[in-house]
Amino acid sequence: MHYSKKIFLALFSMTLIVGCGSQDSNDEKAFNLALESIGGADMIQSLDEYLIKSERDEYIMGQGPEPGKGMMLLAAPTTNVSHKLSQNAIRVDLITTLAAREGGYITREVNTLLIGDEGYLSEDDPMGIVKEKDKVLTPDKAAAAMKTERLLNPHLLINEVLNNSSLLVDVDASSADKNEGWRYKENEVFPVTIDRLRQTGLRTLVANKEWEQQASQKEFFPKMINKTLIEPDWLDKWKANTEIDENDYLTFSIKDKVYPITFYVNKDSGLIAKISTMEWDVVYGDIEIEVKFDNWDFSQEIPFPMTVRMSQGGAPRWEIRRDSVEINPGFSEDHFDQPPGLKYIHNESFAQRGWEISQTMRMFTLSGAYRPELKWTALADGIHYLSALPLDGIYTLIVEQENGVVVIEPGMNDLKGEEVAKWIYANIPNKPITHIIPTHHHNDHGAGIRPYIAEGADLVVHESAVDFYRAQIDRPKSSVVIDALDRLDDRNNEVITGVSPDEPYVIDDPERPVIVYPVLNGHTEDMTVALIGNANMLYAGDLYVSGVARDKRSGTKRGPNVVPYHSAISLNEAIKEFNIPADILLGSHDVEPVSYQDLIDYITD
Repeated sequence: MHYSKKIFLALFSMTLIVGCGSQDSNDEKAFNLALESIGGADMIQSLDEYLIKSERDEYIMGQGPEPGKGMMLLAAPTTNVSHKLSQNAIRVDLITTLAAREGGYITREVNTLLIGDEGYLSEDDPMGIVKEKDKVLTPDKAAAAMKTERLLNPHLLINEVLNNSSLLVDVDASSADKNEGWRYKENEVFPVTIDRLRQTGLRTLVANKEWEQQASQKEFFPKMINKTLIEPDWLDKWKANTEIDENDYLTFSIKDKVYPITFYVNKDSGLIAKISTMEWDVVYGDIEIEVKFDNWDFSQEIPFPMTVRMSQGGAPRWEIRRDSVEINPGFSEDHFDQPPGLKYIHNESFAQRGWEISQTMRMFTLSGAYRPELKWTALADGIHYLSALPLDGIYTLIVEQENGVVVIEPGMNDLKGEEVAKWIYANIPNKPITHIIPTHHHNDHGAGIRPYIAEGADLVVHESAVDFYRAQIDRPKSSVVIDALDRLDDRNNEVITGVSPDEPYVIDDPERPVIVYPVLNGHTEDMTVALIGNANMLYAGDLYVSGVARDKRSGTKRGPNVVPYHSAISLNEAIKEFNIPADILLGSHDVEPVSYQDLIDYITD
């Protein structure tokens, strides 16, 4: 017997709703309650368009001054989300104000367009780091953006079940055996960076008194902290707004591309209180993603939650405050037109990785989740500079020594690390990777260490970051993404060397010794730089980025405000203190080396 799609949907909906008797499973009961609370099957199926106007706070974990602590709060942008379900099309128009690199502020508009698997945008990223316009999104980034919008709007997920009843799966959300994933500890979430006062080189932070007392005893504190706003119950407030007693709710779960999504449904109202799922984080491995829905607006036939909060491992990720929701507004014919002259090329494996690691992709927009192609330049005999294509913004330095290879700055993509290892074995044969040196703990610099550890490399980091990296290495095997270290049957005794805050560490070699220096600075507590001896070439991490200096000199307005002026001064202080012969400087985000004089010119301008 053949049914039209419309008749099938009606029959399916009746099966779910009408059949809600004693024999029905708990998940069907929960689904029916949720469906009726948001208008019923007919209403949801009639929903073809909506326009949501809101403000979005975005929190980025792992970007604080201390390893494993602190989060950055980006400026709340005005956001319009347009969605046409019949075309599977979503357009996100975001207007944000960013601190500019040369000082002051800039306003930036970013328009992201998602049509099925395809993705396009008007600018490369909302942070405003690059200036390219009218680009095709890579499949991983398109998938990550689509997944985020699905999780923030439960109507979309409910509609998917109406179209495919097999998505309902029997998952016991209360099971003691369920995979919980990483949960942040309370002392890891503080502080919250609310502003980066790069004109002064200091930060304003929200913290609790315990953190302030501990941090204020550390040497970095006066060089980094402008003021601390004490809100001892800040995280408690977030938890109060996002956590529920799951035993008090009915649940149902649906299949998804990475991990089932579980819905928590109010037993009385039927409203969806929360959804939860699991994905992969580059630092912590499996991590729980939870979305809480509050302040439902019943002024229209289809209610929408006006406050949406996403947590990642229990810490804030997104807070969406909606001003209005317009149902079936009637978008213009060209509202979802893609930019002219662009052709999206889909790659399913890339897209799947975007689904698996969506929030990492959203937090660090320049970092891909795919196996990159590598571009390399020989800076000198035995010294190579590698970049990933498409560009990820991090440049990796390869140093050949007599008995092995040293890798400086892995970046955050584990697949990039695997490709770098392949490149080394192809171009520097018969030599193992002996050491990996991330300059500091921020994800875009130091989250990609595990492939190198799997190859037997020793890790060299600042003393204050040893525990952070040990946790990254020793995390449980993932149920979502199996990386190179997870694939090992037998683990070596991984070695982590902590560099003293007072003296350098030497990886000796007759031709190209690598000397790792600690630098007291205003960016992170655990900053190091690495000198390739004999070549007098200094890898300076984030302390000096010559491209930012060029922006300052030219008056180019780009955000965010990452003017490393005070970091550059700190770098020069370290060069003088340790008498570092830094004739040539390399930055983590620099395309090519510059002279030491370039640094001097910048800080004396």
